[in-house]
Parts: sequence; C-alpha cells; structure tokens
Amino acid sequence: MKRKEAFTLIELLVVIAIIAILAGLLLPALASAKQRAATIKCNANLHQIGLGLSMYAGDNNDRYPQSGGNIPWNTNAPTAPTNAWMQQAFPYVQNTNVYRCPSNQRLPVAEQSAFNYFNGTRAAYVVAGNIATAVNGSQIKFPSAYVLSGDTLDFEPEDADKDDYTQNCVGGPVNGLPWEEWQAHSQGQNLLFADGHSKWYKGYNPNEMTFRYDSIHGWE
Repeated sequence: MKRKEAFTLIELLVVIAIIAILAGLLLPALASAKQRAATIKCNANLHQIGLGLSMYAGDNNDRYPQSGGNIPWNTNAPTAPTNAWMQQAFPYVQNTNVYRCPSNQRLPVAEQSAFNYFNGTRAAYVVAGNIATAVNGSQIKFPSAYVLSGDTLDFEPEDADKDDYTQNCVGGPVNGLPWEEWQAHSQGQNLLFADGHSKWYKGYNPNEMTFRYDSIHGWE
C-alpha cells in the first residue's frame, strides 16, 4: 500500500491565504447585494403604502391621513386625528409588515421600530400654519414630484405617526432644519410620490422633489 502524504505547513498556509483573499473579495459584494435587496423590498413597501393612501384619499374627499405628533399604535391622540396615520390607512394597506423598512435592522435593538415611514404633510402644515392638517390631494399641482412618504431612521420607536411637518425627513440639512436621520439605504433613501411611484435617492434633488402644493420647493 502506498502511503498518502499529508499537506505541508506551507501548503496549508497558502490555502488559508487563498480563502482569506476570496472572502475579502466576496463579502463586500454580498453586503452590497443585501443592501440592494433591502432597497427593493422597501420600494415594494412604499408602493403598497401608496396604493393604500390613494384608496384612503378616494374615500375621504381627496384627503390623505392626518398626522398629529407622537401617536403609538392603538392609541388615541388628544386632538385630531384619533389614531396614527399608519393606523388610519391600515384598512386599505391590510398589512402592518409594510410599515417596517428592512434597513431598520441595522439600528441598535433598542432603537428599532415597526414603523419606519413618514407622512409627507409639510405642504398642509405650511398652508394651515402651525397645524398638522390632512394633505389635500386636489391641491397637489406636481404629483410626480410631491413627496408623499419615505423611509426614515430616527424618531421614537413606538411612534406610528412619523411625519415631516415640523422636521425635515429628506436629504439632511441641505433640505432644511431641523432634520432627521434619513440615509436608510446605501447612504440614501426611498421616497414615495403622489403619483404612486417610488425611487431611491442619494440626497435631496430640488428638480424632482417638492414639499409645497403649487410650486417646486424644498422642505424649508
């Protein structure tokens, strides 16, 4: 019988080095693919939320759900609306899972939330003046640019009524102060517009976004 020769130490070191090199090449690609998958899933969530908001508005004289500050799920607000905007839209969305952005998992466990999207009510706030009224769809002149919703990272975890009427949720301080952490996906975020389409953005784009009813205008 011929005796089998074992690997030498040098051969083992070479194999380990090759594995380490391959891992170094593959891990960034896998991480990037995971981020892309999360972005796609988030856009799907926003698409479903957009359909729900559109149906809600259709049944409520073209008015979208109203926001009223920090309102946990199944909690009545001290003033109108009765419930958080996400709960107002729930009969049309039919699934609370769509309110959770996949990238929320990269936050510390204590800061993770089941509610990761904001309600774009800035225009209604500006028109009404210091009041978080419901957005009037009939007044939106640029539906393909009007920011209706989007993902966000900060806010109180239990708050199901995240909105942008008193703080900027899109693109950071370049779009207005005060601002919330917005880079949920690959140093950018997904946004939903009033015409129903959603898209990933690296930052605030003054040519494609508006937070006013009748003009292309930033959040500030």
